[in-house]
This record gives sequence, C-alpha cells and structure tokens, in this order.
Amino acid sequence: MITNSEVDGSNQVLRIGIVGLGAVARTHLQAYRRLRDIAVVAVADNDSQKVALAAQEFGLKAYSSAKDMLAHEEVDIVCVLTPPATHETIVTSCAAAGSHVLCEKPLALSVESCERMIATCRDHGVRLCYGASYRYLPAIVMARNLIANGSLGEVLVLREFAVGGRGERHRRTLPYSHYPKGGPGGSGMGLCDHGIHLIDIFSWLLNSPVTRVCGRGNVSGEPQRSEFLHLQYENGAIGELLYEDGTFSTDLPQEGIFGWGGGWSLGANGADATTGSWQPHPGCMHVYGTKGSLRIFYYANQLFCRDERGIRQLRVPDQPFPENFSMQLEAFANAIRTNGETPVAGEVGLETWRTLQRVYSEQVALTGMQNGPSHTALP
Repeated sequence: MITNSEVDGSNQVLRIGIVGLGAVARTHLQAYRRLRDIAVVAVADNDSQKVALAAQEFGLKAYSSAKDMLAHEEVDIVCVLTPPATHETIVTSCAAAGSHVLCEKPLALSVESCERMIATCRDHGVRLCYGASYRYLPAIVMARNLIANGSLGEVLVLREFAVGGRGERHRRTLPYSHYPKGGPGGSGMGLCDHGIHLIDIFSWLLNSPVTRVCGRGNVSGEPQRSEFLHLQYENGAIGELLYEDGTFSTDLPQEGIFGWGGGWSLGANGADATTGSWQPHPGCMHVYGTKGSLRIFYYANQLFCRDERGIRQLRVPDQPFPENFSMQLEAFANAIRTNGETPVAGEVGLETWRTLQRVYSEQVALTGMQNGPSHTALP
C-alpha cells in the first residue's frame, strides 16, 4: 500500500484507487509515494499480468476492472488512467459508487461525452478533476506568475514546435483501443494526445479564452501527416502548435539541455527522458512579450528569460516531473478535505476538447474524416 500515514479510519486519510496500468500509471504510482494522508489501496486493469506485477511491487490489491474494484473497495478518489475511449464508462461507474474522480487527458473523445461525465458526477454529488498535469510543472507555474505580474509586458505569441523522430518508417500511431478508427488520433506526441496539454496551458498562461482556431489534426486509421494548430485569444495573443514525428530533427548536438526532470522526448517518438540526463530534443515552449520572452523547458525543469537586460536563467523550484502528478493529486485531495474548489474542474477538460474538436469540425464528412485544414471561429 502506498501511504505515508496509517489508514486508521480518520477522514483525513483518503483512499485512492488506480484504474489503468498503461505507460503513465507507473509514474503516477511512484509520484504518490511521498504524499501524506494519501493511501493508494488498489489497482485495476484487464491485463492480469500487469495488474499482478503492480499489486506485488506496490503492495496493493488487484482487480480486473473498475467495477470489480469499486464493488470490493471503499475508495475516496479513483484515478482514471485508461485510454480516453474508456473514460466515460469508468467515470460513470465511479460516480455511481460515490467516488471522486481524477481523470487523465483528454477527458473524453466528444463534447457530448465530456458533458455527460460532468453531469453524472454532479448528479451523484462527486467531484470530477481534469488531469491537466502540466499546470503543476514548476517551470510553467513560474512562467504564469511572470506573465501575471507584467514582467513580460503584453504577451504576443506562444508556440511549441515538436518536429523530429527517426523517419517515416518509424512513425507510430496509438491503437484504436486508445483513439477509435475514424476519429481524432495519431501519435503519442501529436496534436490530440500531447497537444491537448498545450491547448489548456496556453489559455491558462494567458488567462484568456480561445476565440478562433485554424488547424489540421490526424485521424485514427488514416495516413498520418504534419499537424498544426493556430489559436487566437480574446486578449489578442496568438498560439502556434506544430507536430511531426515522421522525419528527423534538425537540432544540433549542442542545442540540447541537461534535464533536472524526467518526461518524454518530443523529438524521438515519445521515448522516455530520464532525470539527470542529457536531453538532445527537450520539450519546450516559447512565450514572447513586449518587455521580454521566455523559453520554458517544462520537463527538464529549466526556464530562461530574455529582455533588455540580456538573457538569464531563472531558478525553478526543485519539483520536476514526476512530482507534477503528486502535486496534482495532493491539490485535489486537499480540496476534498476542506470542501474547497476543485483545482481543475471537469469543465476545463470540456473546453479543451471543444477547442480541439473545432480543428476537426470541418474535416468531418458524412462518410468519415478527411485530413484537410479547418478554420473555425468559436461562438
């Protein structure tokens, strides 16, 4: 059992269940080890070998499904880490059992499904927290504070470009069990699975909603192409995302960075980047303002600022990935204990998916989806 407190019936200790043991689950389990008054008591997955190994390693009870776990365990929070195609069914089961839910991104694969999940949790009196884990990466948090206090002046542009990989024959897409055929999909480092984080983060950094989108996203089961998204915000700023992992990076060896945190490399088909290693293609965001600009290495936990005084590195708190997962769960748990506001409510996941779906809206035809660009103004 993962806990730093004894489970003694005190309402201050929250019992956690994990559903889904994919690649990200181990990171969650490891991150939760340090939390006080949190007891991870059970895991559920339909892969019997995975669930048995996780249960043995972390000292947890093992179940073959969320329903089975909920029938035998009293859990305060269920962390739903399964593919997004399964989220609505699992969240509905959790809500009916009276368990609060922390649901990984994307919240679901349609606006309607997101809305049903939110309504179901509300009707059952449980909280739905959206897994916007990038909001807890220290370099991004510091960047938001700098923007809010006016250090950068008026923010004009935000961008992330992740172009690289090992060539066309090494291109990998996520399976239909993750993103069903004919709907939004693509690779783990593409617009749908990774870019969804940036859609949320850009608005969060700016504290401004999206008013217009233009882009092209990959479709599950269709030939994969370069993806892009142009975002316009109410405050006048623009955001740019560009993803392509079927080519080769043009980064030079000296352009990498020594990373204080782990994560996933955006330039190598999503390969793990370990803590304390040299990262040749580190994930980074760029923010450009009238008084200064930032380069945010969110996984490497480094932040650089450039303004009239020159370029300098800013000291970032020493809580790199995967601590963002522990801080996310801790914030949710504290909100439950104190009856405070849910830190990232399900409505955030709804609006994030609504923005992404706009990209696909003009790619939808009666017989399926096409890979043409979409230009859509939000109401």
